[in-house]
Amino acid sequence: MELYQLRQFAAVAKYENMTRAAESLNVAQPAVSKTIRNLESELGAELFERTGKGLRRTEQGDILLRYARTILEAERDARGEIEESLHRTGGLCICALSCAERISEILAGFSTEYGNLDLRISSTPEGSDLLLDSAVSRDEVPAGAVLLYDEEMCVAVPEGHRYADRESVSLTELADDPFIALSNSQSFRQISEHIFRSAGVEMHAAIECDSAALQIRLLSCGMGVALVASGEWRQVCEDAGVRLLHIKDAQCRRYIYVQTLGRFRTQSIRAFTAYLERYFAQMA
Repeated sequence: MELYQLRQFAAVAKYENMTRAAESLNVAQPAVSKTIRNLESELGAELFERTGKGLRRTEQGDILLRYARTILEAERDARGEIEESLHRTGGLCICALSCAERISEILAGFSTEYGNLDLRISSTPEGSDLLLDSAVSRDEVPAGAVLLYDEEMCVAVPEGHRYADRESVSLTELADDPFIALSNSQSFRQISEHIFRSAGVEMHAAIECDSAALQIRLLSCGMGVALVASGEWRQVCEDAGVRLLHIKDAQCRRYIYVQTLGRFRTQSIRAFTAYLERYFAQMA
C-alpha cells in the first residue's frame, strides 16, 4: 500500500465519484479506477459500492478512510516540520477575532524576537494557523486551546450621559438605551448576549458596526451605549471622552485564548503561543 494510493482513495471517498476525484488530483480517471481495484485486491474487500448517484463507501471503506486520513495528515506534518527545521522560515496566519487594539503591539514584539517570519492577519478562521478569540467563561474555552487572560467587561457611555458620573450601573437601568453592537465577532456577540441574559435584560442592538474602533467613535458621538473590554479599550475610551462603568447586576468577564487550528503545531505556532503567554502574563 503506497501513499499515492491512499491519496487517490481519500479523494474518491470525498467526492464519491471517480471522475471528480481524478480531476481534483490532476490524474487520469482510468488510473484512479485501477488504484481502487488494486487496493481492493490487496485488502480482499470492496471499498465502494455503486449507487444511482455515484459511489458509496462500504464498512471496510470507512475503516480504511479513518486510517488513511491519519497517515496522510502525519505525512503532511512530517514534511512541514522538516521544511521548517531546514529553513527556519515560513509564514504564520493569525485570525484575531479578539484583541484588535493589542494585535499590532503583539505582532511587533513577536517579530522583534522571532524575525524572518511572514505574518498575516485574517478576519476568518478558515485557512488560518491560529485563532485568537475570547469566550464567555472558562468552561467555554475550546479543548486544547491555551487560556491567556481574563478581563472585566464594562459598559461604555458617552460624556453627558445621565450615568456618566457614576462608577457602576446595572443593565436594567440601561434597558431603554440604544445599544451599539459588534457585527463581525460571533464570540464577542455571544459574550454580550450572555451578560445581558445574566442580568435578566434582553439585548436589542440599535446599531451594528464591524470594528471596535468605529464602535467607540459612535459612542463618543452619543449614539448609544456599548459593552467593551476594560483592559484593552480603557485608554482609547478615555481619549475619546467615553466613560467605562462597572456592571452591578451580571457576571462580566471575557476569557481570551489562542487555539491551534491545524493538527500540527509548527515551531512558529509554538513560538507565537509562548510569546502570547508571556505578553499576557505581564498584564496579570
